[in-house]
Amino acid sequence: MTKSITRREWLTGTTTAAATGLMLSTVSATAQSFMQPNINPTAKNPIRAHLNENAYGQSLKARKAIAAAADDSHKYAFESIFEFLALLTKLEDIPREYVMVGGGSTEFLEKAAVFNAIEGGDILLPTPTYGDIARFGRTLGSKLIEVPVGEDMAINLNAMREAMTDNTKLIYLCNPNNPIPSIIEKNALKEFCNEMSEKATVLIDEAYFEYVDNPSYESMISLVKENKNIIVTRTASKIHAFAGMRIGACYAHPDIIKKMFGLFTNTLNLPALRGAIESYQDMEYQAFLKQKNSENQQIIYKMLDDLDLEYVESNANFIFFNAGRPSSDVADTMKKHHILTGREFKPFTNWVRLSLTKPEEMQYFADIYRREFG
Repeated sequence: MTKSITRREWLTGTTTAAATGLMLSTVSATAQSFMQPNINPTAKNPIRAHLNENAYGQSLKARKAIAAAADDSHKYAFESIFEFLALLTKLEDIPREYVMVGGGSTEFLEKAAVFNAIEGGDILLPTPTYGDIARFGRTLGSKLIEVPVGEDMAINLNAMREAMTDNTKLIYLCNPNNPIPSIIEKNALKEFCNEMSEKATVLIDEAYFEYVDNPSYESMISLVKENKNIIVTRTASKIHAFAGMRIGACYAHPDIIKKMFGLFTNTLNLPALRGAIESYQDMEYQAFLKQKNSENQQIIYKMLDDLDLEYVESNANFIFFNAGRPSSDVADTMKKHHILTGREFKPFTNWVRLSLTKPEEMQYFADIYRREFG
């Protein structure tokens, strides 16, 4: 007989060991599911510490809404789109005309690159950073002005100012950055956005903002109300675990929203929207994920401190550390133990981006890493 364990008990960890063991023994989900850590990885079911995914998956409320939406999936999703838009405007206290939704934040990054290419503009961005804008821009023939991060591994706003050209029409900032989980100090970023948006469109990618617990950080959504050339993008792919279902949001002046809708294709599906509506209101689950992320960080920090390895303190769900050897060597070695780690990021070819999954899995990684490289 299966013991009934409440969601609150699971989230707060107040179940007994016996009850938890009984629950885990009776679920039929895979080892990558919401319930179970993957402490016996295999080639077919590895620990996925390479793509910055949410290893716990979507909240129970979101999963229930997604499943229930199957009965309505033959219908167009317009009503759910407007319901989700209404929720986003309420959560961010911003007028409806300043928001749009799409298939992840990628859709907005791609459109920004398209508009920039149409206007014949250069793209100014830090390096290394999230690669979609650079990839889209390069494909469309735009000139990329890539500014190395500073010695502190953070985005160097002064160097970006100096690299600005008269033909720069799009500036891209990922905050927190990726693969380096650093942030840009809020006041410095506000000043930069207000100054540079007089010359170009500034796009701030806030894919990981939900994970940030740093008083020096602030979302730039408030700026779009007063500035026509600032865009903020968000995604449900990270803390909300919709990487495979594609939901994202864009906050910008109505003129930009209207222009983007001119290229709009209805890529959204009803189950994803219904799930996102529940997920964005499930603050208890988000708090649980942030707590688990913090536990993951402490496990890896301890390993790195014990091994005297340099790292950047994380403001996201991944850590960037200097392995003292090619990251490809680390990836090859860990793959033998069925653990996938991040790809190489030039010029930091000895640095490893490690996606944080579940504490038990991160302890497993740390034990293997110490054994192989300690």
